[in-house]
Amino acid sequence: MWFPFAVLSAVFYSMLWILARMSKGLPSSVVTGVQFIYGPILLWIASRYVDFPWGETWWWAYLTLPFCIVPAYAWAMTYALHRTQVTFLQPLFGLSSIATLLVASTFFGENIPTYGIVGILIITFGLLSLYHGRWEVWKSSGPWITLLGAFIFGANAAIIGGVLQKFPHVFALSGMAITGHLLFCSIPAAPRLKQVVWSKRTIWIFIGLSIAMLGQDIATLYALTLGPFSYVISVKRASMLITAVVGYVFLHERDQSLSRLLISSVLVLIGIVMLTV
Repeated sequence: MWFPFAVLSAVFYSMLWILARMSKGLPSSVVTGVQFIYGPILLWIASRYVDFPWGETWWWAYLTLPFCIVPAYAWAMTYALHRTQVTFLQPLFGLSSIATLLVASTFFGENIPTYGIVGILIITFGLLSLYHGRWEVWKSSGPWITLLGAFIFGANAAIIGGVLQKFPHVFALSGMAITGHLLFCSIPAAPRLKQVVWSKRTIWIFIGLSIAMLGQDIATLYALTLGPFSYVISVKRASMLITAVVGYVFLHERDQSLSRLLISSVLVLIGIVMLTV
């Protein structure tokens, strides 16, 4: 039952990357903040039916992620996407599955799969084939920001899976996390709102970002509730293939051939699947 939610999460997640890239030219803080605009509404609805575990130490420890660490890096990721092609950056997120696996096995008792090492090697080979001959892209900050972000978001996914075992309320957890993101991002975003040119294109991008963020967040949380952490994140990383094709065809990011981009993405995806064998 978790698989359809994981696939849906992959579709929404790819949509999020593409729209973030399309928002190039808009303030990064505003683009990041608008994705979480619905957070307080979701939290208000959920709080009417759910009692949050405010007296638990683990709950306060978890809140440092959605109220500080993750939104800060979401902002940094938007900054990177405005300066580097999405077809270069998105495959790097395959490494987040390694972080999810390590955190899930270390802290939440999930077994390390037999072919995990093979999967890591295949992911590495896929990324090397993607960047071969194009190492100059690493002279910019975008890939380094994305690399660190992959491990932060991967660890965050495993931690959320553990939190859901103690607090299995998807909408309440989503509302709390998204509200934390909004509060963090609204501080730098507010003074930059006057820099936004409110065209139809901008409005539709903002609406699309909000829908994509809500969709991927809810779908991911439901999948994590129903299935193993590492399996869910592995399926979600299928978004690489969608992003690769859309970025090449519609965003005209063609510094490399489509065949090479797809082969590299498929290799990374195979490596991710190997992590779950």
